[in-house]
Amino acid sequence: MSDVESFIRFCESEFGTAVMDREAAYVKQHVDTDDRILDVGCGIGSLEERFPDHEMIGVDRSEAIIQAAQDRVTAPFVLGDATALPIAAASVDAVVSVSTLEFIPDIGAVLAEATRVLAPGGTLVALMLNTRSEYVQSNLQREGSYFQRMVHRDSEALADTILEYIEGDQEFFLGISDEQVFESTDPSKAAISAVVGTLPE
Repeated sequence: MSDVESFIRFCESEFGTAVMDREAAYVKQHVDTDDRILDVGCGIGSLEERFPDHEMIGVDRSEAIIQAAQDRVTAPFVLGDATALPIAAASVDAVVSVSTLEFIPDIGAVLAEATRVLAPGGTLVALMLNTRSEYVQSNLQREGSYFQRMVHRDSEALADTILEYIEGDQEFFLGISDEQVFESTDPSKAAISAVVGTLPE
């Protein structure tokens, strides 16, 4: 099974749907309805699917993933790399990234690009797998897990790096246990580390 096929299978599963519903709800709390949003590492458009009333552009470096997204959702999708975004400077109100940054080696280049395309006062919402959580740790040790592709395995250090570029805070949410999703802000239980902040004007 290809990466795209296994990702689609996850997204369409009951567990995957619950996770992405909660992630989308979190993002919605931090963006305005009239914001122009850039989704970096958009995958198959799961977030775009949940934001039908927002202007959202998805960017991903995989041609197969972009094709799958275009087949599923009517939002605009662009083939491009997070370290060299094909987007004009200061042209979006919000940059969102869901479970992407921890997989990209050159995080400095990604954050420089994210802040370049953000308008002054714009919002960055970065959701990352929380490596302090039992759920992420167990998956990192599981043979064949996609989590084993993570480059940045210290989510605290990654959050600190992001906060060098924006003014904001880190918080935890989305508890996961045995594919059950529940509310939790406990770093040992919450699978997601979220950093939200604004670009200084």
